[in-house]
Amino acid sequence: MAVLKIEDCATNRAPGRMIRRIDKIMASYVGSKFDEAHGVSFLQWVALKVVRDGAVSNAGELARELGITTGATTRMIDALELRGLMTRDRGTDDRRVVRLAITPEGREIVEKLHELVVPAWNEVLTDFTQEEVDTLVELLLKLVTAAERVSGSLAQVRETVE
Repeated sequence: MAVLKIEDCATNRAPGRMIRRIDKIMASYVGSKFDEAHGVSFLQWVALKVVRDGAVSNAGELARELGITTGATTRMIDALELRGLMTRDRGTDDRRVVRLAITPEGREIVEKLHELVVPAWNEVLTDFTQEEVDTLVELLLKLVTAAERVSGSLAQVRETVE
């Protein structure tokens, strides 16, 4: 079992801080590639993508995924729905459950704007070998799984779905 030492958590080496910095830097950098001509912000694109990919299925999950308030999430969903990119679907089993889905137009935007996101990440990873990129992704997946397990967030998500 690996163990971090106090020295490993110095400000310039703290894993949590590095992950937050990468997220903020890349969100800003990739977001700068989006403009009015594309019709959606980077955050709206992420929302469409995670709904399309099945990572989230309702507004509460989307708010947690994006790290924004439920009110901001509702406004975003309203805007995307008004533009015909996302829909709310009330289930027939329980009308209180509102599932999110993206429309064909929303799917088209997700695919089209991948052309902005992937090259930005490839630019950052230019000094990495393919093996290093593959290892990085595998380790990040392992870290997310461990963090969810330890924090109990998997059980929390399951409870909100059931």
